[in-house]
Amino acid sequence: MNITRRRFIDLSTKAAAFTSVAGSIAATAYSKAVEPSKAASTNLTSGSKKKGLGFGVRNPLWPGILTTLRCKWCYTWMGPVPSDLPEGVDFIPMIRSRNANTEQIGEVAQQAKAHGITELLALNEPDAEKQDGMTVEDALAAWPLLMETGMRIGSPACVHPDNDWMMEFMAGVEERKLRVDFICVHSYGNPNPQAYLTRLGKINKLYDRPLWITEFGVGDWQAKSVEDNKHSAEDVLRYMEKVLPMLDNLDCLERYAWFPARPDSIPLATSALFDAEGALTPLGECYRDA
Repeated sequence: MNITRRRFIDLSTKAAAFTSVAGSIAATAYSKAVEPSKAASTNLTSGSKKKGLGFGVRNPLWPGILTTLRCKWCYTWMGPVPSDLPEGVDFIPMIRSRNANTEQIGEVAQQAKAHGITELLALNEPDAEKQDGMTVEDALAAWPLLMETGMRIGSPACVHPDNDWMMEFMAGVEERKLRVDFICVHSYGNPNPQAYLTRLGKINKLYDRPLWITEFGVGDWQAKSVEDNKHSAEDVLRYMEKVLPMLDNLDCLERYAWFPARPDSIPLATSALFDAEGALTPLGECYRDA
């Protein structure tokens, strides 16, 4: 069977399985903690033009949170443009995984173009079996479906942007003369701003394309509990204070999106933008003010 006619992406069930901080913020907490700051946070013309957020749209509170954080763009790990997108926030659709067909991809592209959207994200961690695992060959064979949209296309967002899967994929892109317009980066490393900038520079040079950071934060993947996390909230805050201005001034970087970790996430609790009550953490305030 020709892979370009196989089902390539599941725009609903896969996205529904994704959890984010929005799911942990109750409506009462939102009205108490997020809504009061909304009026003071609606000036989306100020602040970083690169700042965004990945967010789950199953929770109805996400538009207010985007506004509170003064984000300029967002994506939702799924395809359709949300009907309640806040004014002044760009939405970038994603073709997330392996189970959609040509018609579905065309519908996503048509709707996006009707909203003036010209960019498309594709494949969320296809190198990870627990996410949307697929082979490099399947991704390459199906890529022309995405190219047919005529939109600017981001690379697969791998667990590591310079691992074997990604390098094999990009080598195949060059060999088959496919089109990848920018490289998507995930990163949850140590809170070292200069080391991160150096790494981004190497990735830009490796693939010779502009970069988007679609997920980043500071994680301790060996932690056994939130209290055991070796990266304190103060460490992560100092990191964010230093790294965001550096990212804003990095010419090869077009956009970035901090990952909205849950406050009870063992590896990522100290990277949370909101606390358990729905109020901005000091880190969240820093991101809002970037």
